Amino acid sequence: MRTYSAAEITKMNIIAAAGNLAAADGFASVSTRKVAEAAGENIGSIHYHFGGKDGLFAAVVREAMSWCMDKEYFDAISAIDETATPKELAKVVRVIVSSEITDLFRTDRPAWHSQVIYQLLQRDDELYELFRVEVLEPSMEALRRFLKIIDPAMDETEVFQRTVTMKMPIFAHANYMKVFLKALGTESYTEEYLQKLEDLLVRQAQLSLGLPED
Repeated sequence: MRTYSAAEITKMNIIAAAGNLAAADGFASVSTRKVAEAAGENIGSIHYHFGGKDGLFAAVVREAMSWCMDKEYFDAISAIDETATPKELAKVVRVIVSSEITDLFRTDRPAWHSQVIYQLLQRDDELYELFRVEVLEPSMEALRRFLKIIDPAMDETEVFQRTVTMKMPIFAHANYMKVFLKALGTESYTEEYLQKLEDLLVRQAQLSLGLPED
């Protein structure tokens, strides 16, 4: 098991504090003073480790993105081509949906990560560009390739619509978790609930794409 130095622990505490604040109130409302107080550190530590607020925010975004980079479906999509059978394509649909749900809800990922991503999508600045270039575009391009294998005649608007339709219910469960859990009368999504959500979204996508059930 890896051990962390005092400096690494300080950096992680500061990033987590800034991430939680940004998730709750948006980046514009976060000051280094608030972060220092929440982390139990002094402001000087933020400047020492991150060079200031901009460097800290970039570190927060990279931490949130780190859980988005290792998608199982990238490998699954890379492994198929135009010769793939409908059954093989149907299985990839399962991998795509399951990977997203697992990433958000079946790991020990901090809750603030998905909220920070949500905040990023409301912005148009360097932080959004960092997310767009390193996560959003590669993910969209992978799904575009997959959908075009299924139907080469599919235009870009439909590609986008199908991508959003497949992913947004999952993201909504993260971004509106408090509301959803209150409606469900529970403190967290159970594995039974997540599996039913996965099965529903997978079957909807398979049916709409003319693929067999996996």
